[in-house]
Amino acid sequence: MKVARKWLGAVFWVVGGALMPGLLSGCALPMPSASAEVSEIQVRLVHVAPNTPFIDLEVGGVRAAQQVAYGSVSEYVRMPAGEYDIFLYSMPRTIDPSQSLRPEIAARTVASLRGGGVFSVVATDEPNRMTALILQDNINPLFDQALVRFVHAAPDTPPLQWRGEQDRVLLPHLAFGEVSTFQALRPGFTQIQVAPAPSTTPGVQPTAASSALRRFDLQLEAGKVYTLYVSGLLRSKPGLDLVLAEETRARKLL
Repeated sequence: MKVARKWLGAVFWVVGGALMPGLLSGCALPMPSASAEVSEIQVRLVHVAPNTPFIDLEVGGVRAAQQVAYGSVSEYVRMPAGEYDIFLYSMPRTIDPSQSLRPEIAARTVASLRGGGVFSVVATDEPNRMTALILQDNINPLFDQALVRFVHAAPDTPPLQWRGEQDRVLLPHLAFGEVSTFQALRPGFTQIQVAPAPSTTPGVQPTAASSALRRFDLQLEAGKVYTLYVSGLLRSKPGLDLVLAEETRARKLL
């Protein structure tokens, strides 16, 4: 069963990379389509690139977010729809006191952001190979449920299985760089666990459920949409952590 696709989003390009298609099956929910009649978009920065302290986001020459710390999510900014050069800037890792500080280009991509769309630019991977990825966000919630998708953004961590309370499997296999589609979860207090995913190699017997690498407590609200990013590093610092980004924060801007 296919369970994810590589950095699911609207339309995006990654310099030096390739688009990897695929879809969640089962309880996956469709993404809304952007309207060509709407001339504006909304865009924000999600910083999940470990060991990069602060990042700026530039979209078409406009600084859409500045000094966003690791593990943080900026506010949405409204812009005209169009095709944009997108840059992520980071502060230099070594500081020369004799020179003024100048941000360095950490990643660059080009994206066609369609009118009516809401987008997250995700800073991911480690500093020497950071990538800017564009995800199309969902701002169409369910009245009595929370909509959630999952992102594996921990570069040194094996494929993960996502579990809910009582070890219920929410997503059986998600490798680094993969994004699930949205699924409905019951609102309220819950616990999300990530564990090494069983092998999907043909001919290999499935292994027993692995112990959780990390457990995260969170509160989900009905009528809201979230993306959950597992970030950080398994074998180094910063350790694995969960970054929760709410998509429905964009609704008040529409």
